[in-house]
Amino acid sequence: MPGMNRRHLALLVLINTVVSLVVALSVVWAFESRRPDLEELAAIYTPRPEPILAAPATQAPAVAQPTPPPDTAPLAETPTATPESAPQAEEIYIVQPGDTLLVVATRYGIGVDDILEANNLSNPDYVFSGQRLVIPVQGGGGAVTDTTAAGGSGEPVVEGVKVAAVSGAADLAHEQVIVANESDLAFSLQGWKLEREGGPSYTFGNVPLFPGGSVRLHSAAGADTTVDLYWNQPSPVWQSGAVVRLLNAQENVVSSYTVP
Repeated sequence: MPGMNRRHLALLVLINTVVSLVVALSVVWAFESRRPDLEELAAIYTPRPEPILAAPATQAPAVAQPTPPPDTAPLAETPTATPESAPQAEEIYIVQPGDTLLVVATRYGIGVDDILEANNLSNPDYVFSGQRLVIPVQGGGGAVTDTTAAGGSGEPVVEGVKVAAVSGAADLAHEQVIVANESDLAFSLQGWKLEREGGPSYTFGNVPLFPGGSVRLHSAAGADTTVDLYWNQPSPVWQSGAVVRLLNAQENVVSSYTVP
């Protein structure tokens, strides 16, 4: 009989297990069937948006327009006369040996800066023989009255520089010719000549001759200074009746003088 008891016990355990399993499944099924769906929960607990009411349109206040002023006739403008400047004329000057810009400017009665500007130059101390300079002359008039020597080359003859006197003629130790500048202009005698008509001639170096100034050319030998020049002649050059001629660098006769 002990074997029958063990079979009855195993059967009871099996039945108990089956019943427990059925009960557990029933509980799970009942729980699952009562749980709400997630989408339904989201629909229930999601707040509905509040409706936004559009504000009623308001009409902008009318802006008062300015009243246009009455038409007035424009005032007639009085023309203003513009002063006309004198025409600016130009001359061409060919630089001669010994010329400086100061000499040229003084000759034409203008400033050195005027010549520099007219020729686009920057160095007032540098000019060369044969250089063409534009000379601006206000109103078309120059500072020098130009004449042409008979038989000359057509270059202007400078007035105011002249042979002023001859002293000590026929005495080599004392004879001299005085060349004076009686104008208001400064000159350079570079390349100028002083000659006895039909006789010897002397060529000046870079000798400045300022207004009211003079230089003395001695026939004898000696050391040159700014106002005394020496010709180094072996015998007297001048005698009564001889004609002294002063020529500029263009070979034009500037002055002549007859020895008394």
